[in-house]
Order: sequence, then structure tokens, then C-alpha cells
Amino acid sequence: MDFHELAKELLQLRIQSIQEPASRLLSDMARGESFVLNCLLMHGMKAHPKELSKDMAVSTARIAALLNHMEEKGLITRQDDPNDNRQVIVSLTPEGNRAIGLKRGEAVESVARMLEHLGEEDAREYLRILRKIIQNSTLA
Repeated sequence: MDFHELAKELLQLRIQSIQEPASRLLSDMARGESFVLNCLLMHGMKAHPKELSKDMAVSTARIAALLNHMEEKGLITRQDDPNDNRQVIVSLTPEGNRAIGLKRGEAVESVARMLEHLGEEDAREYLRILRKIIQNSTLA
């Protein structure tokens, strides 16, 4: 089996899939403000900027810039960490929680439609393979 040819085909398919609505929504959720809001939600509504930087694989400077804009919009708050005065804790505001809830709901609906079009067997197989890819990438 020529894995290089398969890799070329996969790259081409990934480029084409970007136009699919569910892929666009998932891509949106994986960057910028939506990603920060989602990370905060996954961390129990609050986290240190350093944790967000690590989760998002971006610099702390990029996180600081994002957080400044998000604080201006009322999506997050920052306060001193009572356990370490050198740190701040970023928390979701009710508005930020509402915003990410809407975005996640929209993404779930779109992805559910995509999976439904695949059919139950292919949808389950797609998720199985995706889990395996993720698991193997964390082992490398």
C-alpha cells in the first residue's frame, strides 16, 4: 500500500471538506474567541491564561490579546488568583457562557446532520477512526 498516495488524497479531501458547513463550524470552534470560551467551559468555567495557551497551542502573548478583546466584550473576567498573587484566573461571564452555548449548539446540530447523512454504521466507523488517530497522535 502506498501511504504517500493516500496522504495526498487525504490532504485533497481535507481541503475540499473545509467547504462543508459542519467542518466550517468545527474549525470556528477550534480557534480564536470560540476556542477560548470552549476551553474555559471544559475547565469548569475558569482557567489560568497559561492553561489556555497550552490547550490552544498558541503563545501567552496571543492569549493575552484575545483575553483583552473578550473582556471588553464582556465574555470573560480576570481576577487575581487567591492562591498565587502572581497569577490571574480567567472566568466565563454569563454572556460568555451564553455565547459558547449557542455556538456549541449550532455546531452539534450541523455535525449531527453530517453524521446522519453518513448513516449509523459509517458515522460510528468515522468516530472510531478519529478516536484512533487522536490516540495515536498523543502517543507519538
